[in-house]
Amino acid sequence: MILQEKGKILIVDDERDLVEMLAYHFERRGYQTLKAFDGQEAWEKIESEVPDLLILDLMMPHLDGWELCRLIRRSHKEPIKQMAILMLTARAMTEDKIYGLEIGADDYLTKPFSLNELILRTEKLMEKKGVMLHLQKEVERLHSTLEAKEWSLKQIAHDLKSPLISIGFSAKRLLRREPNEDLSKTLKTIFESSLHLTRWIDEALFPHPLAENIWQDQKREVEVRSLIQQVLDLLKEIASEKNIEIQFHASPPYLKIPLQEPLMQRALMNLLANALKYTPRGGKIEITLKQYVSLRGTGVLEISVKDNGIGISGDDLERIFDPSYRGKNAFEGEGKGIGLPFVKKVIDLHGGRILVQSELSKGSIFSILLPIQSTSVEERKEFSSEETSILKP
Repeated sequence: MILQEKGKILIVDDERDLVEMLAYHFERRGYQTLKAFDGQEAWEKIESEVPDLLILDLMMPHLDGWELCRLIRRSHKEPIKQMAILMLTARAMTEDKIYGLEIGADDYLTKPFSLNELILRTEKLMEKKGVMLHLQKEVERLHSTLEAKEWSLKQIAHDLKSPLISIGFSAKRLLRREPNEDLSKTLKTIFESSLHLTRWIDEALFPHPLAENIWQDQKREVEVRSLIQQVLDLLKEIASEKNIEIQFHASPPYLKIPLQEPLMQRALMNLLANALKYTPRGGKIEITLKQYVSLRGTGVLEISVKDNGIGISGDDLERIFDPSYRGKNAFEGEGKGIGLPFVKKVIDLHGGRILVQSELSKGSIFSILLPIQSTSVEERKEFSSEETSILKP
């Protein structure tokens, strides 16, 4: 009776009768077998079939067992590199066994050998490999889960900053106008508490590598102009406090594209908050929404944020999206550098790009480019229209 397949074994030996005999017994025990009669043929089958375990004779033509073992352990393909190897040899010297184990063999058996012993050793190696693979996958899963949770907590903390700053500045503005002593004390408490919480959040936002495969939410159709306007509404108090004028130009005024809305809103919030932070009092920020469509119907949506702030040096531009880097021109005590790396991560997840142009003391332009689906001729005619809104302090 043939058992359910338990794994794939490649048997390599220049003794054909031995290979056929071993294949017969392993197949009866539920294993799939592959056969090779020299080292070169074995390597070709390893690359194409990727067996779970290799029973390998040392003395073979073209490519001997030593060299084949080295090739396997040096492979850049992880499934090949992790393959279990059981060496067979007529050489019984201890030095040969030690050398075989040193170059990557998992076990060593001297010819002539007992068939039952070979089968038992093979099954133990297969069992060990199965346990190791399971543990490796579990470690990777736990690492990914912990990384995702940690990054999500940092993003939640980061997202709390802008509303807190807005509350603090609103309290500060009222404090300047309010003569009532009791109310002034309350407003002062609100202002100081918001500053305290903002500093606490900054401490929590230490640089951290951006995790892969964190966000798997489904995209949905989102009206982009409204999304940008929502972000501007959240930041208007900060702009007002610094006497910064914000202009928003949208062409076309109405456009829906598939987005992971919460992530894109966070990314835009981070980008605009960054512009507000580095734009001096009385400055100006321009946000432009444009759509470009080729004659073949392929399209790109551009969201650009232009400021007349402190600018970015050439050296800083090369590493501005690195979570571990803090530019020379950054304000002392401001932020922790998590915003722009997060923006780039979100744009990458949407298949887009983010470009930066900047000049010291003159300002910066951040351009988000997102791919969009083809549009009709009627829709293209609407692109010439433009809607502009201005937020004056």
